[in-house]
Amino acid sequence: MKQELQDKLFENYPKIFGQKDLSPRETAMCWGIECGDGWYTLIDRLCYSLQFNTDHNNRPEQGNEGRYPQVEAVQVKEKWGGLRFYTNGATDVQQGAIDFAELMSYHICEYCGSTDDVQQTKGYVQSLCVNCRTEKDKENIQ
Repeated sequence: MKQELQDKLFENYPKIFGQKDLSPRETAMCWGIECGDGWYTLIDRLCYSLQFNTDHNNRPEQGNEGRYPQVEAVQVKEKWGGLRFYTNGATDVQQGAIDFAELMSYHICEYCGSTDDVQQTKGYVQSLCVNCRTEKDKENIQ
């Protein structure tokens, strides 16, 4: 992901991305957000939902006292053509939002964000729209 988009996410959700400045021995977030720009909006909406849930749902989970814990991303990347958003702890509701975003990523072009005719490529698997697949094929021929 372009640095400017990544920095926007880090600025808008500092609690979720609090591990970004830690060492590789402590977290994989030190490598940043490892996916294409096309998933920026998906990740932004997911983070908004996760933070809203943390900030506004003060009901204790069954057997727990107090607020929901702050969700922190420990790794955000593309794998096998889909988004992977790993955290250090999420409620069932938050994990449901993460699972849904990961599922939706297979239907959103990782490069441009289009939802038109998105398919997974062969070989190194990516979720790309027809235009980005064509561009990638042209690059591979040259």
